[in-house]
Amino acid sequence: MDESLLADNEDHCPRDVEEEDELLWNELKDDDRSLPFRLSSHQVPVSGAHPSDSSPAAAPLPSLRVNVHLPAISTLFREVLDNVKAMLPGGQRRAAGRGEASAAAGGSSRVSPVPDRYGRVANLDAFLITLYNYYYHKGFWSIVVVELVSLTTGLLSVVLSSFLLSCVQWKPLLECHRHPEQRGCAQDMEHYVSCRADNNGPLGFIGAFYFAMFLLYWVSRLFQLVGTLRDTRDMEAFYKERLCIDERQVQTIAWDEVVTKVLYLVKGANDPVNMRQLSSYKLQIDPALLSSPHDFARRIMRRDNYLIAIMNHSLFESKNLLPTSLQFLSTSHIMCSRNMEANLNICLLDHMFDAELNLAPSVIHNVEMLKKRFVIAGVLNFVLAPFILLYRLSRFFFLAAQEWQTNRVYYFGTRRWSAYAIWRFREYNELPHVLDARMARSYALADRYLGMFPTGSLAIIAGGISFCASSIMAVLVLVSLLEESVLLQTTLFGHELLWYLTISAGVFALSRSFTSSTSPFLVNGDCEEAMMQVSAETHYFPKEWRGKCHSFEVRDAFTVLFPFKAVLFAEECLSVLLAPYILCVSLPRLAREILLFLRSHSLVHPSTRAVCRFAEFDFKEYGNDAKMESSFINFKQNHPKWVGAREGEALMHRLGKLREEEMEKSMRMGDTMMYSSHTLSMSQQLMQSQAIQNAMGGDRMSGYVPQDNEFYWLEKLHQQGRMGELDLEGMQSNPADSISASSLGSP
Repeated sequence: MDESLLADNEDHCPRDVEEEDELLWNELKDDDRSLPFRLSSHQVPVSGAHPSDSSPAAAPLPSLRVNVHLPAISTLFREVLDNVKAMLPGGQRRAAGRGEASAAAGGSSRVSPVPDRYGRVANLDAFLITLYNYYYHKGFWSIVVVELVSLTTGLLSVVLSSFLLSCVQWKPLLECHRHPEQRGCAQDMEHYVSCRADNNGPLGFIGAFYFAMFLLYWVSRLFQLVGTLRDTRDMEAFYKERLCIDERQVQTIAWDEVVTKVLYLVKGANDPVNMRQLSSYKLQIDPALLSSPHDFARRIMRRDNYLIAIMNHSLFESKNLLPTSLQFLSTSHIMCSRNMEANLNICLLDHMFDAELNLAPSVIHNVEMLKKRFVIAGVLNFVLAPFILLYRLSRFFFLAAQEWQTNRVYYFGTRRWSAYAIWRFREYNELPHVLDARMARSYALADRYLGMFPTGSLAIIAGGISFCASSIMAVLVLVSLLEESVLLQTTLFGHELLWYLTISAGVFALSRSFTSSTSPFLVNGDCEEAMMQVSAETHYFPKEWRGKCHSFEVRDAFTVLFPFKAVLFAEECLSVLLAPYILCVSLPRLAREILLFLRSHSLVHPSTRAVCRFAEFDFKEYGNDAKMESSFINFKQNHPKWVGAREGEALMHRLGKLREEEMEKSMRMGDTMMYSSHTLSMSQQLMQSQAIQNAMGGDRMSGYVPQDNEFYWLEKLHQQGRMGELDLEGMQSNPADSISASSLGSP
């Protein structure tokens, strides 16, 4: 293997490359509001004068443990790369150099991300991520249970699927009824089970490799769990002793309150009443590095903000990413899958920061290195694809069985937001618990919108099939009540009646999941208003949908974002199959564009170093960018006391003014109805009442009040075309946090 495939640097970036980058950037711009290319004039947030300058690599940071599988996968991939590098000529020398640098930085002893008893913090990013992980999973024992249950269910899935694949002799088992002279199927299960490889042919070896591979992954996760629980135990003590938050309180406390308590330990301002007795303990953190909730989000979401920006850019929407024969598929849905997210994290985001949390020059300028990482990841995906598919199939089958047994709802027939939709909906600086809450509130609203449309021919056919299957089930159950042995001993077309009962039950469950018990005539309301209620939670309302939400074109586009779980499963499986091609062929062609995008949308913040520009809520640079507006409002809602940039505060002021105008209008309508009600019929009074209700923003009796959501009024403001009325007079900005992205550079 060529050593250059894993090289850590490359030659200096020539001047003509920058000129070509400028031309390329002009082609990549989404619209006229995109930033001009200023690579030569704007200081790029990298440490070092040249891309070839070597810089110490950043220590691996803890991951946001929303997806518990990703940290272990990233660690395994990193270990594979390090081992391959060490085996190459000169690799041992480089590994020794990195080991010496690591020892100089902190020695071989374990460094806890939790502050010590003197308040010293070894790594601020690691501390905040661990602090948030403890909050997200609601305490030490919740994390223990989540990890152990995940390990147990994962191991059971692998063991059971490996057993079914390599130990069960399916051919004799399925043909047992053809040999009545050998007792037919009336034999012990041991007769059809043999785990010897020579008895099962190729399936035995495949199953053994599948089991060994996932067992290695499972053991690595188990070892990582030891370190995770150790850090979590330390964080539990920090919550209890320093923040005065015990295991019960963390279940319900707001994240903003946790942030307030930590900020008090940093700078001692706004002393919480219940922490005055602990005022002697202070975190040894420079207040300039951690002074506001925005600083928390910048550090915790540092990598995720870049991923949000990439997923929402048109970079991955080109049909050329897929093979020619498959270009009819949605490229965006394939690229936004969990499988591709993991690959992007492993190949790019895990390596893009140096020890000072600037963009590493050996990564951000090294196009060839990124190409080689993509190719290596593609080869690994190709080797592991059959086993990943096998695991996903078995896991999906077991989850479907659990869903049916728990809720009597067939797993295939329920709808969920696609991975593509989640990336479209997710805001900059939005922590996972905020996103989870929004998505949970949006499901009922999305179902209500779809309920306004006729179910179509599929539901009618499914209803007929459900009736036929249930009729057969009823007859067979009635016969079994008269004589229980009939189901086991009576045959029809070569199969026992019990077999027909089982098939009928499965067909009934599948068909019932595609039927609807509600009528669109029972769902009152306007489709446009229903979509606005959905968008109030998803923060997604394309311009081409406005005024057309009653049409089937918008409804079909909506179902692409909100498909059945069976469709989501098919997309994930397709992503696993296409990942080798995309990683080995398509993404290497885009490597330069990806790095250019990261450089052009990065800046050095004085306190947090390299961050994504979109996450700074810089209205001066990006104008009225819809996603940045909604991100600012979302962050403001979750941190009410935080004061952002003047333009953002002006937007909040305008939304409040619009709400007051609509409320005043509705009150005038109420007064008019009161004075004229004696001249109106009952039907006219009912129509007026419904009009006032719509003006007020919904039905309070239903538990959902859109007028309480700022995004509802943001959509109203966009529809009225009044975004240009933002009044900046009288809006005071907070000098500590409303820093403009255009004024930032390396200190």
